[in-house]
Amino acid sequence: MTPTQPPPIFTYMATVAPGLEPVAISEICTKLPSAWVQNQLRGRVLFNTDAPWEKLQNLRCVDNLYLHIAWLKVGPHKSHLADLSADIENTPMHHLPFMTTAGPGTKIVVNASRSGQHTFSRFDAANAVLEGLSMAHRFIPGTVDSHDLNFRLDIIDTDALFSLKLTDSTFRFRGKRAFSPAALRPPIAHALIWISNPQPTDTFLDPFCGSGTIPIERGAYEALSITGGDSSPEAVAVAEDNAPSHIQIMQMDARDLTNLAPSSITTIVSNLPWGKQIAPGEDITGLYSRFFQEMDRILTSHGRAILLTDQENAIETACKVSGLEHQPIYTVSLHGALPVVYQVTRK
Repeated sequence: MTPTQPPPIFTYMATVAPGLEPVAISEICTKLPSAWVQNQLRGRVLFNTDAPWEKLQNLRCVDNLYLHIAWLKVGPHKSHLADLSADIENTPMHHLPFMTTAGPGTKIVVNASRSGQHTFSRFDAANAVLEGLSMAHRFIPGTVDSHDLNFRLDIIDTDALFSLKLTDSTFRFRGKRAFSPAALRPPIAHALIWISNPQPTDTFLDPFCGSGTIPIERGAYEALSITGGDSSPEAVAVAEDNAPSHIQIMQMDARDLTNLAPSSITTIVSNLPWGKQIAPGEDITGLYSRFFQEMDRILTSHGRAILLTDQENAIETACKVSGLEHQPIYTVSLHGALPVVYQVTRK
């Protein structure tokens, strides 16, 4: 009788909004119990696991997944890119999953990022990788719209992380869905949900739901009720089209939630108005203060809110007015801004 071979262990890289790496690690270790984290970089988490590909696709706090191929070294000067090409040419890859059917004529694209002091551009680095792959495997250049494999090289000073992209935009955008202006990407929305520690007994509310991304992401886990609301009829219409039937979408004004009973909501998760969502002349402090007073009324005694915003002064004022407490948890790099994830609870 032949003993059963253990499943192979591979290294993967998950990309995530910078600042939310610990959230992604928590989800990875919870959903993939056999996984262990190898390295955490800005916006990237490397982890090892023997889990099948189907299990990895259950990760929802990450933007994309990559198969890690190799750590390489690269010098600071353009002349060193010849060595990079040679290293790529000599890196074995045909034994890796997703690579076993690749052969001569396979169309590839290469994307590169670069941080540190170098005399070459990221495009020069990408071309060096392309040359090495072409020499070793007779791959041919593809285009963004037409390719078989998508490789990535992340250069950090003298280190170069070489990976194969496994997911596309349908992974992070959950297929095709309509999004309102300034909507969060679903993985960021899911990170907020994960931070809230979703429970089957939750009565959940997002009163600034826009096109419904946050309540839809909450729908991945069991709850007593999931409600999303927005003051914009146009946003509500889009959210209703996007949301599955077990999620309730309604028009509501977060400053007046009298249709919700006192102490009826266990969890609020919301992307508050900030940045481009704030209209010129809008009294954002007044909006936050009135919403926090309503939140104080509808939250259960042990309820809490997970809120994303860059309006620190408005948050502080709203907490003073309502008697609630706030705690900054994570600072997220998002479209050039640095909003903060706050936890708001009763004193």
